[in-house]
Amino acid sequence: MTDDSQRGRIAYDGTPTPLKTALFLVLCLTWLVPGLVGHDPWKVDEAVAFGAVAEILRTGNWMDFRIAGEAFTGAAPLFLWTAAAFGKLFGAVLTLHDAARLAAGFYVALTLGMLSLACRELLGARAARMGVLLFIGCIGLLIRAHEMTTDLAGLAGIAAGLYGLALAARRPVAGGAITGAGMGLASLGDGALPLGMLLVLLAVLPLAAPFWRNRRYARTAGAALACAAPFVALWPPSLQVAWFAIDIGEITYFARIMPWYAWPAWPLAAWSLWRARRNLPERHELQLPLLAFIAFFLTITVFGEAREVNALPMLLPLAILGVAELDSVPRGAASALDWFGMTTFFLFAALLWIGWGAALTGKPQFAAAWLLREIPGFTYRFDIVAFAFAAMLTLVWLVVVARSLRSTRRALVNWTAGITMVWMLMMTLGLPLVDQAKSYRAVAAKIAVELPRATPCIARRNLGDAQRASFDYFAGLKTVPEGAADSSRCKALLVQAAPLRTPSVSAEWAEAWRGARPGDRNEVFILYHRP
Repeated sequence: MTDDSQRGRIAYDGTPTPLKTALFLVLCLTWLVPGLVGHDPWKVDEAVAFGAVAEILRTGNWMDFRIAGEAFTGAAPLFLWTAAAFGKLFGAVLTLHDAARLAAGFYVALTLGMLSLACRELLGARAARMGVLLFIGCIGLLIRAHEMTTDLAGLAGIAAGLYGLALAARRPVAGGAITGAGMGLASLGDGALPLGMLLVLLAVLPLAAPFWRNRRYARTAGAALACAAPFVALWPPSLQVAWFAIDIGEITYFARIMPWYAWPAWPLAAWSLWRARRNLPERHELQLPLLAFIAFFLTITVFGEAREVNALPMLLPLAILGVAELDSVPRGAASALDWFGMTTFFLFAALLWIGWGAALTGKPQFAAAWLLREIPGFTYRFDIVAFAFAAMLTLVWLVVVARSLRSTRRALVNWTAGITMVWMLMMTLGLPLVDQAKSYRAVAAKIAVELPRATPCIARRNLGDAQRASFDYFAGLKTVPEGAADSSRCKALLVQAAPLRTPSVSAEWAEAWRGARPGDRNEVFILYHRP
C-alpha cells in the first residue's frame, strides 16, 4: 500500500518514467536555449568569432577569414562556417548575431548527445541522463556554452572521440571510425589543441593499461587515424607553440581553477575513484575517463593558453567519472550537496528578483544604488514576457524541489535545476543590464558621433580584434594601424588604453572624446582629432 505522503512525489531512483523523461528534456532545453538569442555579441571570443562570420556573409568569401576588412589568420573554419550558415538560414527572422549564435546551441547539443552515449556505453542506461545533468551542472560550462566560440565545435569533437573509444570495447572498427570523425571535427572546429588532446589520449591508453594493449585497440587506433586524416588534410590546423615562455603561474592555471570550474563533478569523480581504488586495474569503464582527464590536463597545461575556456574538455571525463558511483555516495554527503545547492540557488534567485525590483522601482535603495554604480545611466523597461517566464520557472523549481524524494540522485538533479533556474532568471530579468554592461553598441555609436567630418580613415592603437569587430558591426567603423602607410591621411586616432594610464601621442593630436562601456574599469577608448 502506497503511503499518501509519497503520492505524486518524484523518485530519482534510476528507473525511467515518462514524467522523468519529460523533466530531463525540459531541464536540458531550459538550460541550453536561454542566452542563445536576445543580446549583442559580447567580448572577447564571441565578438571575434562573429566579426569573422559577419565578414563571410558580407563578402561571400568562406575561405579567407577577415575581421573588419583585415585578415584573420589561424582560425579553424567549421564553427565559423556553421554560424554563417545559421545566419543565412535564420537571419530573416532573427538579428544576424542571434541567428549566428544558434551554432553554439547546435554544437553543445551534439556534445550532450555524444556524452550521453558514452555514459550509456561505459556505465549503462542509468548513467546516460545523470552524466549529462552533471556536465551541464558544472559552473565553468554555463556561460561558455552560450557563446559564439569555436571552442564549442572542438568540445563536440572531443565528446564524439570519447564515445568512439567507449564503443571500441565492443566494436573496435566502428568505435575507431567515430573517434576519427571526432578528431576531424575537433581539428576543423577548433584547430590543433583539441586534436592534440585526442591524439595524446590515443597514445596514453595502451601505455597505461593492458586493456588497450592488444590487436583490438590497434584496429581502433588505425581506423581512427585513417578517418581523421582527410579532415586534417582538408584544413591543416595551425600549431602555435608559445609555451616555452610561459611562467609557473600559467603552468598551474588549470589546476587552480578546477575546484570551482568543475564543481560539482570533481568531488563526485574523486569519490568514484576512491570507491574503485582496490580494483581500478579491472575497471576499464573508469580507466578511460580517468586517462582522458589526465591526457587532456597535460595537453592543455603544456600547449594551451591560460584561458578557462580551454578547460572545457576536462569536464567531459569528470562527468563520466562522477556518475559511475553516484548511487553509493553516502547519504550525509548527498544531503549536504542537496542543501548547499538549494540554499545557494534560492539566495541567488532572491538577489536577482531584488535586483530586478530595484532596477524597475528604485527600491530597495541599497540595490538600486549598487546597480547605478555598476551600470551608470541604465534605465530598465518592464517586459511582461520576460517577467512571466522568470516567475513561472521560479515556481516550477520550487515545486520540483519540494515534491522530489530524497536520494543521492536528487542532489544532482536539484543542483542542475537550480543552476538552470538562476541562468534563466539572468537571461530574462537581468539580460538588459548584462547586455548594456558587456556590449560595445553604445560605445560604437558615441565614437561615430564624435568623428571629424569627412575623415578618410581612422587610425588605431592597441585596439583588440573584439573591439574592431564590434565597432565595425555596430557603427561601420573600420580602422587602420597607426603605423600603416596610409594612416597619415587619417584625421582621427582611436586608442584603447587602461583607465588610469594616459597614452602618449604626438602634439598633432587633440583629445576629442573618451569613454567606455558602463561600469567597465579595465579599458577606456580615447578619440583624438588631427587639427
